[in-house]
Amino acid sequence: MSISNDPFRRAASRRWLPRSFYARAALILILPVVTLQLAVAVMFLQRHYEDVTVQMTSNMSREIELVRARPDLASELQISLVDPPEAMRVRAWDLSGRAMREELMQRFPDLLSVDTVSSDKAVVLGFGDGVGLQFARSDVSAANPHQLLVLMMATALIMTAVSALFMRGQIRPIRRLARAAQAFGRGQAADFRPSGATEVRAAGMAFLEMRARIERHIEQRTLLLSGVSHDLRTPLTRMKLELSMMDAPEASALADDVTAMERIIDTFLEFARESSNDERKNADLLPLVQAAVDMAAPGQGITVDGAPVQADVYPDGLQRAVTNLVKNALRYGNRVQVSVQAGTSVVVIIVEDDGPGIPESDREEAMRPFARLDNARSNTAGNVGLGLSIVRDVARAHGGALRLGKSDMGGLKAELVLPQSRDGKW
Repeated sequence: MSISNDPFRRAASRRWLPRSFYARAALILILPVVTLQLAVAVMFLQRHYEDVTVQMTSNMSREIELVRARPDLASELQISLVDPPEAMRVRAWDLSGRAMREELMQRFPDLLSVDTVSSDKAVVLGFGDGVGLQFARSDVSAANPHQLLVLMMATALIMTAVSALFMRGQIRPIRRLARAAQAFGRGQAADFRPSGATEVRAAGMAFLEMRARIERHIEQRTLLLSGVSHDLRTPLTRMKLELSMMDAPEASALADDVTAMERIIDTFLEFARESSNDERKNADLLPLVQAAVDMAAPGQGITVDGAPVQADVYPDGLQRAVTNLVKNALRYGNRVQVSVQAGTSVVVIIVEDDGPGIPESDREEAMRPFARLDNARSNTAGNVGLGLSIVRDVARAHGGALRLGKSDMGGLKAELVLPQSRDGKW
């Protein structure tokens, strides 16, 4: 199997890459520049710098031969007669020194030692006949050979910095688009205007058109549900009044059906309710959750466990979500426990019951709108399957999530996970 068709190898290769687009773009920009700099440096050091050193050493070898033959010419050729060094002393990173040593040893078989460490500006040679010669390092090595490398590196750093600033400006519109999309996913209308390159502007315009279509769809759905629900209230009220005046045995059952229909209508109105007036604010969750529990189960003495914790929330939406969870727990169970747990970056509101619970395979389906796991029975309780859907919408509006699991009490465990930060980051 080839690498391109193997998903495991592709995933392993991606782990070595940066995750952000800016870091990947910087890598695409910097890697070729660094590779080019290394190639030029190697070519310069090996092909130019060492070749120049070899040529200068070859010229200096003639003067060394002349001084060895006629020591009286040493002063005129600026070569000093000194004690020979005891051993070879050339630094490993001194490329020109190594090239010079190899050239001199080829020309002088009796050369025993070369010292370029004792003095950076001089070279000391030791021959087999006990003669030591010292001359300037500049006679066998190019002066200031690093200037080209320094200039090359400085230019590369400046151009990389300019390119990084330009690339940052090109990526900024993409980040604004991502923030606008995240805000829209939480039910917030963030101000966004397309900018940047043509492709980014096209993506921004497509997002604005998509957001407008979704907002129109939500508005139409809200108007439809609220309109139908309001229109049904009048005939239901009339039917309820007429049933209260009847003495027939069937009147009691019909009154129960009317009451169930009123609950369904209230659920529709709650699902379609606009949350534009619910402003996000920093609040203590413990009394807020306790008030929602008392509203859902008045007089039952359900207390909320946990320590006080502050978080940025929509108070009305959060109370509505907790109320739905508690009512749902009381509908299917006898005992209910509510707690608030604070982590490093999230707050979890937990509602548990001792009811039958929800199988793991049906939990995702239970959170969808109008989903009823007990649809085989008659809907005499007015349950339309919107409770958990409303709770999940509230969690998403906060940038959080709704998780369903198995309770230690034997029933359902619903966890409303909310981020503590205002931007919805966990």
